Order: sequence, then C-alpha cells, then structure tokens
Amino acid sequence: MADNPAEPPASGILRSNVGVHVVADAPKQRRAFPITMLLVALLTFVVGGLTVLLLTGRAGPQPQAVPTLASTQRPTPTVVANSRSRSAAPVGAPLPAVNGISCDALESTIFHIHVHLAIFFDGVEQSIPFGVGIGQPWQVSDSDQGPFVDDGSCFYWMHTHTEDGVIHIESPVRRSFTLGDFFAVWQEPLSASQVGPQQGQVITYVNGQRDPTNPPDIRLISHQRIQLDVGTDVPPYSFDFPPGD
Repeated sequence: MADNPAEPPASGILRSNVGVHVVADAPKQRRAFPITMLLVALLTFVVGGLTVLLLTGRAGPQPQAVPTLASTQRPTPTVVANSRSRSAAPVGAPLPAVNGISCDALESTIFHIHVHLAIFFDGVEQSIPFGVGIGQPWQVSDSDQGPFVDDGSCFYWMHTHTEDGVIHIESPVRRSFTLGDFFAVWQEPLSASQVGPQQGQVITYVNGQRDPTNPPDIRLISHQRIQLDVGTDVPPYSFDFPPGD
C-alpha cells in the first residue's frame, strides 16, 4: 500500500510535502516575521511623530518687533499725554469749537500748512499722540510714519494724523494760528512753566534758534520746527518733512 502513489502516507502528510525539513514549525516562523516588522515600523512611526510635534512646538511663532519712532540717536519717545480731545464728547456727538476752531465733517485746504513739534521732559523725547483733534470713531491704516488716522467723525482745523509730531493745519478760513491753539484743541496746558503734565521752566527753540516768545503765543508758520524742553536743555535737532508735505 505504501508503494502505491495514489494513496497518501499513513502519517496523513501530503505527498508533495514529504521530505520538507521541519514541516510543523515553518508556519509559526513565517507568521512571527511580519508581525515583528509591523510592530517595529509602528513604533518607529509613533516615535517619529512625537519628535516632529515636539520640534514644531518649540519653533512656534516668534513675537513681532514693536515699531518705534524712526530715530537712531535719540531714545524712544514716551507719550507726553493721552489725547483727551478724542473723548471730549460721546461718540457721534458734535464736538465743541475751541478758540474759534470748529470740528468739521471734512478737512478743508483753503489754508493748509504743516508744523513739526518736539517735546522733551528731562532730556527724554515725548511722543505726541495720533488723532489729536480728530473725533472718533477713527479709520486707522499703516504708513511709513506708523499708524495713520485716515478718517474720523470730524476734524478740528488743527490735528495730528500720526505720532511723528507733525501738526496739520487745514482750515476753511485764512487766519493766524498759535501753538496755544493746538494745545487748547489737545486739551493740555501750555505756559512758560508747564507743558502738558510736566512743570518747570520751558526752553523754546524755533527753527533751531532759542526763542523768548511765550510758548502759547508762538505763531505757526508753514514747515516751522518748534521744540519745547522742560527740565533739561536739549539741543534742537533737524526734522525733514516728507516729500510733497
């Protein structure tokens, strides 16, 4: 019977498998190999994913630099005072006239000049706020001089659009304007012994020269450069008005 090729061996093993070495153990070894590789690959994937997450978390967004006044020699200006004229009346309510200067819905250019004002307290330059003389709400955009107030509920004939110290005088009538008029619109005190909240002797420069005029009485002229020092005499510095200004 065992020599009959049509009959399987007594052991029950198929004839095609007779002679194969270690038949019973081979299937177990073949199954173990892919499982081990799968576990290794899965572990490698998890470790790699955690590494990427850690590196991504460490390289998060960096804080942006805060813009400062365009100056390389002088310290960064501090705010001389808040523009209280911004909130002199509730939003939407008409703002009162100041020294005969009204707050109109539109800017007028019948009389249009620009003046620069610099203020120093104990040798530290102060920043004049943007939006002085402009009623809220504002529309503000970015410019080379920093935030720029494009529009507001109304415009006094004297106002600031930026923090660079440029005073815009845009009036529907031709008349004389003084530095005292601007401070009145700003609602900050100005005298020979006080500038805003700072008290002390006020040293005045106009176009780089010492000027004995009482600060409120200084008449504003196109492209005039005015500097007020309180506490320390700071030599005046030049200011270049923007092209076409």
